[in-house]
Amino acid sequence: MTISYRLRIGLTALFMLVALGLVAAALWLPSVPSDVDIMDGLFVLDVTDSMNVEDAVLDGEKVSRLVWAKEFTRRVFLEMPCGAHAGLAIFSEARALILMNPVEVCRNYNDLMQMLNTIEPSMAWVRSSEVSKAIYTAIRQANEITPKPTIIFMTDGHESPPVHESLFPKFQGTPGEIPGVIVGVGGKDLLPIPKTNEQGVIDGVWDVNDVMHVDVYASSRGDMADANARKPRTEHLSSQKTSHLETLASRVGFGFTSSPQSPERLYKTMRSHAKTRSITIDYDLYAWLSGIAFLLVALIFLPYQWLGNRKN
Repeated sequence: MTISYRLRIGLTALFMLVALGLVAAALWLPSVPSDVDIMDGLFVLDVTDSMNVEDAVLDGEKVSRLVWAKEFTRRVFLEMPCGAHAGLAIFSEARALILMNPVEVCRNYNDLMQMLNTIEPSMAWVRSSEVSKAIYTAIRQANEITPKPTIIFMTDGHESPPVHESLFPKFQGTPGEIPGVIVGVGGKDLLPIPKTNEQGVIDGVWDVNDVMHVDVYASSRGDMADANARKPRTEHLSSQKTSHLETLASRVGFGFTSSPQSPERLYKTMRSHAKTRSITIDYDLYAWLSGIAFLLVALIFLPYQWLGNRKN
């Protein structure tokens, strides 16, 4: 189709006027209220020694489980819309410790980053790792926060001392009352666990004789002596305890995901298990209006003659 010179001049003038009007609207048009569904999250990161095992894959490279958990937490913050709240906690021994109560993610992103960057293995106050009890305490703590957040618990699931399946710590709460997702971190192969000294510096690895290989209660029961004797002595090694974490998740009414491939996928999993709430936000149309204006200007200056020659 051939457009006359006169019509082309007219269309150019029209597009320029519309683009100018859109730019003016982008600059001076006030924000419009819009209702969005958001979720609030309390991110609990395991900081016990087994999280120093370097078998988590991040951008194609092997990194420690804790580095992976911190980086995925940071990237999920970026996926959360403005208005959503996020908080940070760590886990060691048998309880979770909240470092930062949930705050609005956009206005407080730098504060969240500063707190996230301070999370290190040296923050573990005890070297034991009772994952199940720590999740129970995180649920109790989340129950006291308003609005109640979804718990995102990142751990390899390594219980130390080990837990016997028939002596599993009892959950006193109501499954599902607090929504959450357990995120399994780490590989499938048993690997040596780096050992930290009192300053939190890695100083060798845990030896087979350094750790308990049998649950402390089971070890005192005579009827379990034979079973205890047959149990392999591998508690000084660590892998992601997928089966244990799945069982734990079902007990507390959480979802479970093992080593999600991307923060976007993890965020979708979180959303699918979270209890969302609706809020009204001031939606700025600047990006949409300026984008359409740019497209109109681009249409005016496209090299139509060159494109026509290539087609012929």
